[in-house]
Amino acid sequence: MDTKELSYEVIESIGVISEKNSYTKEVNIISWNGRPPVCDIRGFRVDKEGVKHPLKGISMSKADLVALKELLSHVELEV
Repeated sequence: MDTKELSYEVIESIGVISEKNSYTKEVNIISWNGRPPVCDIRGFRVDKEGVKHPLKGISMSKADLVALKELLSHVELEV
């Protein structure tokens, strides 16, 4: 199986959605493998040395982000 090395650079940290133990769910602008930056919603695991490891998530283009924002603007949450 061909395994490629994954590299990423957080260009801008938008915020942390949640935190539990050594896991966080974050919204960031990230460049993956030197590609143009995208908006990224993803979990991260922080190891004992403090290194963050990306978990499953979703990357979105600006167009995707605009569409998601529009969809979420119609969501009414009961508190």
